[in-house]
Amino acid sequence: MKKLLVLAGMVVGAVAAVVVILKLLNRDEPAPVSSLERNDTLDLPSFDESELGGTVSPDLLSILVCPEDRGPLTLSGDGKWLVNPRNGYRYPIRKGIPVMLIEEGRKNKDMSLVQ
Repeated sequence: MKKLLVLAGMVVGAVAAVVVILKLLNRDEPAPVSSLERNDTLDLPSFDESELGGTVSPDLLSILVCPEDRGPLTLSGDGKWLVNPRNGYRYPIRKGIPVMLIEEGRKNKDMSLVQ
């Protein structure tokens, strides 16, 4: 029985050593970086502008703000975008749902809209 316990202890020790070695070998890989820590923008799928628009509740429009500067937004004339007149960011409205991602605003920036 004593020999069996010693053998089990050796097996557990060997497994632990293998786990430690594997963790050390994987240290060379860079740690995952969250999207909030990155300076680059995400590659968002492109969309067809004909998909834009839809009815958005006036109550929702009154409380939505730009996620970048927390300022108010205006609805574009064609009803397809929420526009930030301070920086030119445009946030698309897809099937009546505003897409309030900073990456979307940057991607669709239009400097001619800046007041």
